[in-house]
Amino acid sequence: MSADGKLLELQGLRTYFYSEEGEARAVDGVDYTLMKGETLGVVGESGCGKSVTALSVIGLIPSPPGKVVGGKVWFKGRNLLELSEKEMQEIRGNEISMIFQEPMTALNPVYTIGNQIIETVRLHQGLGKEEARQRAIEMLDLVHIPNPEARIDEYPHQLSGGMRQRVMIAMAMSCDPDLLIADEPTTALDVTVQAQILELIGDLQSRTDMSVLLITHDLGVIAETANHVAVMYAGKVVEYATAVDLFAKPRHPYTIGLFRSLPDFAAPGERLQAIPGIVPSAFRFPSGCRFRTRCPLASEQCAREEPPLVPVEDSGEGHTLACHFPEEALGL
Repeated sequence: MSADGKLLELQGLRTYFYSEEGEARAVDGVDYTLMKGETLGVVGESGCGKSVTALSVIGLIPSPPGKVVGGKVWFKGRNLLELSEKEMQEIRGNEISMIFQEPMTALNPVYTIGNQIIETVRLHQGLGKEEARQRAIEMLDLVHIPNPEARIDEYPHQLSGGMRQRVMIAMAMSCDPDLLIADEPTTALDVTVQAQILELIGDLQSRTDMSVLLITHDLGVIAETANHVAVMYAGKVVEYATAVDLFAKPRHPYTIGLFRSLPDFAAPGERLQAIPGIVPSAFRFPSGCRFRTRCPLASEQCAREEPPLVPVEDSGEGHTLACHFPEEALGL
């Protein structure tokens, strides 16, 4: 970790995919910072680059067709993009762990859940077979799976969706990582189980002082869990702020649109307003501001010039915004 408390820092990260259709700029200059012991929420519509950014951090971009073509990923003072695959294997799953979107596809159906956790522990911690099995039982107990001594020998299909997600968390936490990347950890779960999973992650975070990179499209989840928020659109961060500042006064037209489309954040009696259009294809981003084709404030300047991510003067420290008309956005 750096002396200023930064655990993870992305600087101009770019990840492209190549096909017969051309070059898809899925992640195209992403900057954000995650502090030790904090939670950074990354929000945005599907296809905006949230998951690809996380996979780029841990070196899991399939190549071909994908490739990290630029930028830096600083983790505990080292640029991960300069490390060899062997060096990344020592970090991945050990110092950085990830909970994937769908536990049924992330878990191997032909191995027991115990074998999958044991393999992780033995690979990274160097424990013997019996020690690793005991560690796996402890982790299942830690994530509140009942009767872990028996459940350790069950297969993924024998567990409910919520239990499978707990197994994924147990596996991710088994090596006491410094950074946990949670990619839509509650998407396929019902509301009650969602709350349990989020509470569990928060409890584990408070015990171990790990940092959490939480990827989601659910602003309600962000409100409950995040210290800082990065709002992504079309492969870029368009707004970055503390959760308190973002929820008190969102400044980007896209962020404002996200809030207005949700019942929990609409004014009483106000009709919900959907953001018109869709996220543009990564093969064909519009010129200038990438949100301009859906933005009520769009002008000729927005078509000509891409707005840089710059500090917001009249907001909290660290609040940055990529918009040519931040004052006008306040009136939306």
